[in-house]
Amino acid sequence: MNKRTFVRVVSFLSAAVLVAVGFYVKEMCTSRRYRRIIQNNYAGAFDELSTNLNELSTNLIKISYVTTPRQLATYASEIYSQAQLAKGALYKLPTGDNELTSVYKFLSQVGNYTLAVSKDVIEGNQVTEKQREELNSLSNAAKAITDVIEESELDYNNPNYWTKEIDGKIKNTLDEKSLGSALGELESNLSDYPTLIYDGPYSDHILNKKPLMTANAKEITQSEAMQIALKATGDKKLSYQDVQNGKIEGYRFSNDNVTVTVSKKGGYIIYLRKSRTVGDNNISYDKLLSKAKKYLDDLGYENMVDTYYFTDSGICVINFAYLDGQTICYTDLIKVGVSVDNGEIMLLETGGYLTNHTLRAFESIDNSPEQAAKVISNLLSIEKTSIALIPTNSGGEVRCFEFACKNEDGGDILVYINAKTLDVEQIYILLKTDGGTLVK
Repeated sequence: MNKRTFVRVVSFLSAAVLVAVGFYVKEMCTSRRYRRIIQNNYAGAFDELSTNLNELSTNLIKISYVTTPRQLATYASEIYSQAQLAKGALYKLPTGDNELTSVYKFLSQVGNYTLAVSKDVIEGNQVTEKQREELNSLSNAAKAITDVIEESELDYNNPNYWTKEIDGKIKNTLDEKSLGSALGELESNLSDYPTLIYDGPYSDHILNKKPLMTANAKEITQSEAMQIALKATGDKKLSYQDVQNGKIEGYRFSNDNVTVTVSKKGGYIIYLRKSRTVGDNNISYDKLLSKAKKYLDDLGYENMVDTYYFTDSGICVINFAYLDGQTICYTDLIKVGVSVDNGEIMLLETGGYLTNHTLRAFESIDNSPEQAAKVISNLLSIEKTSIALIPTNSGGEVRCFEFACKNEDGGDILVYINAKTLDVEQIYILLKTDGGTLVK
């Protein structure tokens, strides 16, 4: 082989190697990209599974305290929907040879069982003690599954380790002899259930609800909005960023530590957030509440009363609702966050208030609290009675008697009875922790 031929061969081989390396690198990049897409899809499905199981578990607790057919039908429909969504999310996850048969069985039957109980009540029957026990058993099972999923660190390359743990938890939680047979008897009788339709909180007419406070308000300039932002933050180094589009259009200002948005119409603070490291808790809740109230007064928000609060990462977030005479309007909500180290205002969210607040002419209530109390489940004892305006799932609002109750275990339950119809409108479970109160 002469020198020219040798060089030519080496050149061809080098080119071939480069092409091969190029294809390899491309395949590796493509493989990584697809792996990342798949893992993101798994992560999304995992979050969807966890969210729906958590909501299902909460609704199974609430349904134990329901006494009216309409509200029972609503919760049964929600549970059925959440079970179907959870099954869909579970189907997207790579379970390998282990198909989570116990979980699939549970999700398939829990919705059908609650619909069956609802059907009995609609037909004029009362929820039996046995049905309440079965619903409680289902609730315990849902909580056991949820706890396992939330505590696990899912390895998408080896998911079978947690599937076996979930199957074990559900089998230990459910009494197969009683619940399994009860559910099994329903399987052949499920085809004739009526379709239960309800307006969910994500309907278009709710998402697109026009804010009442800004609908007819005068439009302000960017310069005017800047002055409002400076007053609200106390920070003189703000700069204009852009216009925030959305349900409430506004001017956005910020610097390294503060972001604040002021509505174009009316000049209201929509959102304010400060960021810094918060020190140790040096201030009592009463003083934090006093600072939050003064802040709202200075901004012109009157007749606001504190309801619940929760402290996280050094910020005590207090929920305020508008008080209209004796009626607490939970629809007109403002959140104020105060730092626990020096009482600085760190957060303000007014979206609920700006969307719903208006002058209302409440009618007199014909029914008495005593009449409404008769609707409360005998599993609950009433501690306090108030009058409240709460949002409905269909985007409206309804005036209710608010009953703060205790269950048999000493847990806190809020029950809202429609002041006009005496129907159960809503049930909330209060979770009291060292950081404050959460509502489910």
